[in-house]
Amino acid sequence: MLTLISYEMRKTAQIKIVSVALLLIFEFLLLFGSISGNIVLMGLSGTILLFFSFIVFLLFGLSSMVSLSKDLSTNQGYMLFMLPKKSYVFLLAKIIESLISTACIGLFLYFLLLFDIFYFSVDVVEFADFLDFMWGLTTENKMGTLLQFIVSVGLFYAGVWIYMSCLAVLCVTVQASFFRGKMLAFIITVVIFLFLVVNIMTGVSSLVDKIRDVIEMTDVMSAGLQVFLLSLISLVCFCGSAYMLDQHRNY
Repeated sequence: MLTLISYEMRKTAQIKIVSVALLLIFEFLLLFGSISGNIVLMGLSGTILLFFSFIVFLLFGLSSMVSLSKDLSTNQGYMLFMLPKKSYVFLLAKIIESLISTACIGLFLYFLLLFDIFYFSVDVVEFADFLDFMWGLTTENKMGTLLQFIVSVGLFYAGVWIYMSCLAVLCVTVQASFFRGKMLAFIITVVIFLFLVVNIMTGVSSLVDKIRDVIEMTDVMSAGLQVFLLSLISLVCFCGSAYMLDQHRNY
């Protein structure tokens, strides 16, 4: 498994290194514009940096899914799938690599944002409520509560990302298994994936709200229930993808 994960990281490393390099270039231009007093350069580089950060975040998370599509739709994955391993092992390696890459770039962008906020003395009034909440947890010696809060938020977003990854794997596997070589198949798959992501999460949220109307639950319990339901959906998507890959792959 570790070998497959490292292989996936190496396979998508080039585009990720280029992306981080571009982020650093835009950040350098932003800082240079600030030091030199070039407002136009600051505005342009800052806007591009903000937009490109969002693109890079998605790129890091979905690069493994694009790689999977190439593995299944072309002969790129021929030698990989010749290994004596079950299909679910290959899929799991891609999902884990996606989660690791997303967490790494997320932390990088977070600290880059914090640096810019403090360097440019950005007015953080809009974030006052959140900062007061965090400060209150710290000053009241509730580090256990603070740790629980951080862990719960991290687990929630990790669960959501795993759900999105498993759904993406399912869509790509269906496309490669039944529509291999069809024109515009990948683009249509992306559209269907985005449609399902939004509608399934909306449906889960509505279901949890209805359950809350019947059973009294805290916000933490509601978030936990959402993660549980999304986890079930993720498991179904993952198992379905592995089964189809076993049945239809040509390697």
